Formats: sequence, C-alpha cells, structure tokens
Amino acid sequence: MTLLSKNEIRTLYKYLRRQVLCREEKEKKIADRLCELVKGAKSVFCYESLPGEVSTTDIIARLSEFAEVYVPVVRGNTMLAFSRKSERYATRPCDVTIVPLIAFDENRNRIGFGGGYYDRYLAACDTKSVAIAFDEQQCEPFDTEKTDIRPNVIITPTRILEG
Repeated sequence: MTLLSKNEIRTLYKYLRRQVLCREEKEKKIADRLCELVKGAKSVFCYESLPGEVSTTDIIARLSEFAEVYVPVVRGNTMLAFSRKSERYATRPCDVTIVPLIAFDENRNRIGFGGGYYDRYLAACDTKSVAIAFDEQQCEPFDTEKTDIRPNVIITPTRILEG
C-alpha cells in the first residue's frame, strides 16, 4: 500500500472538506463539544476560519462569554495571539489553543496548510491543543516529521479523540 504524500492529502482533503453535507448541524455539534470541554479556560487562542474549514464564528462568540479569546496574527515565521477585545497580544500561552486542520488520522496526527505555524507555536507553548474537524476529514495514516505536533484532542461532530 502506497501512502499519499502530505501535499496529495492536502489537495484531496481541501476538496472533500468543501463537500461536507449538513455542515451547520455538524458545526453546532462540534461547537457544543468544544465549549463543554474547555469551559474552565480563562484564555483561548482560536483560529479564524477560512472557507471550507469548521467555522469558528459561533465558537469565538460562545468562548467570549467565559474566556479571553485571542486570534492569530502572523509576523514573519511567528504566530502571535492577539485579543481584539482588549487590543493586546497575549503575554503568556493561552490555556487552550484551537487548531485548524485539513486532515487527520486515527493517531491524532494532523495535516495543516504546511507553513508549520501551529507546530512551532505548540512546540514553544504550554497549552492544551484542540483540533476541530468534520469526520470526513479523517484519512489513512501518513508519514510524519519530528516537527509535527499532534493536538491533545481532536473533536468531530461524533467523537472526541484523546491520547
């Protein structure tokens, strides 16, 4: 059996992710599971969704009810956590970091966009990392690199994968 390369998986799963049916219903289930899991957090670093990704618009609004929410700002090769509410950068790692992904496998390995921003951030910060995805984004196992950081948890509409 030949494993697909990460770039081949990215191309295929970007397409598959856009084809997800019943998207709003699934996103609500993901948001409910996520908010329950992180309800004790005081600070959350959450990506701002791009088209095709699990939407974080409602998630950010719900998280803001109990936590300071930060969003990513990229400066060169570095990703910083910025609060739009207080208009300041985080001075310490957030309690929880919500990570985007294009695809994941049964071992919680994730494939992102390939820039390594989240891998570098997670390697440098003591934070609980939670990836959110549709079940349709799960793929066969793939080769990983030393610099790849697995999220602590992956939440889908139907399950929570933890290690």
